[in-house]
Amino acid sequence: MKKTLTICLTIALGLTLSSCSQKEVPESPWNADYDFISQIPAISFHYDHGVLAGSYPPGKETTEVSYNDVSRYLGHVCLCGAGGYRVSQIAVDLIGGESVLEKGEFTLISSRDHTISDVIAYTLGCIRRSDLKKNQYFVDPSIEAPRREYHYFIGYHPQKKAVHIIYRKHLLTGNDQMDRLWKIEQSFEEDPSTVTQADMELYQNTMLDLVKDVLLDRKEGVFEAELIDYDEYFSSLN
Repeated sequence: MKKTLTICLTIALGLTLSSCSQKEVPESPWNADYDFISQIPAISFHYDHGVLAGSYPPGKETTEVSYNDVSRYLGHVCLCGAGGYRVSQIAVDLIGGESVLEKGEFTLISSRDHTISDVIAYTLGCIRRSDLKKNQYFVDPSIEAPRREYHYFIGYHPQKKAVHIIYRKHLLTGNDQMDRLWKIEQSFEEDPSTVTQADMELYQNTMLDLVKDVLLDRKEGVFEAELIDYDEYFSSLN
C-alpha cells in the first residue's frame, strides 16, 4: 500500500512539474506586427508611497512603466500613445540622466488638451486636480504653435529642473496625409461600413510605420528638447 501511494505521489509531482515547465508566457493582446514594442525600454521610477504601503517586494523600491502599459491604458496601440511615451522618455533622460526619478513629482504644462498629454501625465504620474495647488497637469491653449506641433513643459521638483519638449508630429508624414488619416478615422467612428478596405489598409499600414518612426526615433527633427530655467517655469505655474 505504501509503495502504491509513493508511486502515485511521484506521478502527480511529475505531472505538476511538467505542467509548470511547459507553462507559456501569456500572448500579447496586440497584432503580431506590433511585437517590436516589447523591446522598447521601460522607464524606471522610484515611488515613495510604494515603499510606505509595502507593495514592493523586500529590497525593491522601483517600478516600471512600459509602452505596453501605455497601450493597455489606452486600450490600443496608437501614434498618440507612442508620442506621449517618447516625450516621457526624453524628459526623464534629460532631467534624471542615470538616476531614478520619483514618480508623481512631475508637473506638466501642455499646449493642447490631447491624448498625447494624457499619456505623458499617466506615465509620469501627473494627477489632474480641481485644486490648483495640488494639480500637476495643466493645459495652456495660449501657447502658439503651427498645426500638429505640440509643446510640453515638464518640471521635476525634487531636483528643481524643467524641460521644454517640442513634438513636431506633422514631420512624420505631412499634414495632408495626416488630414487624410484623420478623415478615415472620423468616418470609421461614425459608421465603419463607410470606410473602404483600401482606406482601412492604408490607415493600418501607415499607423504601424508611424508608431515605429516615433518609438525607434527613425526621423530627425520630430522631437526637440532642452532644459529650461526651473524658477521661470515654476513662476509660470503661479
